[in-house]
Amino acid sequence: MTEYEISCLGKVRYHQRAYAKKASSRIRRNGGPNLRPYHCQYCLQWHLGHRPGHATYLRTRLNGPVPVQELTP
Repeated sequence: MTEYEISCLGKVRYHQRAYAKKASSRIRRNGGPNLRPYHCQYCLQWHLGHRPGHATYLRTRLNGPVPVQELTP
């Protein structure tokens, strides 16, 4: 999987940061995770993502998310 596919492909694109922040607030109010907007270097628009270290799933397959496994040192 390429970096582009991980950070951009399959995600909702927002034209402005304000729209992404409103969507994040709406998701959180409805019991969803605490997401934050970030500017995508590939499509130059805004996506929502987990805070670093707080992701619970990676989108790597068409049939659903794959749980993130913690790496042990």
